[in-house]
Amino acid sequence: MKFNRWILILIVIVGGLIYFSLPKQSKTPSQSSADSLQIVENRKAKDEQFKTSDESPIPDKANFKGLTYFPYNSTWIIPFEITRSEKVKRVSLQMSDGSADSLLVFGTAQADINGKEIRLLVYQHDSGDFFIPFKDKTAPTETYGGGRYLELPLTKLKDNQLTIDFNEAFFPYCAYNKTFACPIPPKENQLSIRIPAGEKNP
Repeated sequence: MKFNRWILILIVIVGGLIYFSLPKQSKTPSQSSADSLQIVENRKAKDEQFKTSDESPIPDKANFKGLTYFPYNSTWIIPFEITRSEKVKRVSLQMSDGSADSLLVFGTAQADINGKEIRLLVYQHDSGDFFIPFKDKTAPTETYGGGRYLELPLTKLKDNQLTIDFNEAFFPYCAYNKTFACPIPPKENQLSIRIPAGEKNP
């Protein structure tokens, strides 16, 4: 029996319609991938700034090879519930040189991390942005013994929820150069868990 060429043409047309109707795989990176790439870019920019800027805390810029970090991990991006202070107040935060700095206390951040309830005092700069000095169980063997910092823009606060990305945790300047005075994390922000994210010891 002869093969009808019209049937062949029909098969080709139907096959083409099926192919072009299939959903195409998105080439847009996931939010997690985008965040990771942004973190990498931020770290490169910081290394360059530390190596070249006159305000850098690095004493030996010529031999500076860059900072060291834990691998990026999106599980350390955690939403905290915020309880605001009943009234705006300034408190004294002890500095590493024995002096004190005055900061606004915005409130308390609370979240469940690996089955443990974690609370952090959240301070606020005069600009409105947030400052969270903290110390966890990675110190002093894996991270700076004096603790680490987080700086968050006010826009991170939405409906009394503050998203904290611990991948952005960084060392104070006094970790590199003792001529700098840095705020010491208060006892409320000295955590009983490990947070293996952000900057680490070389």
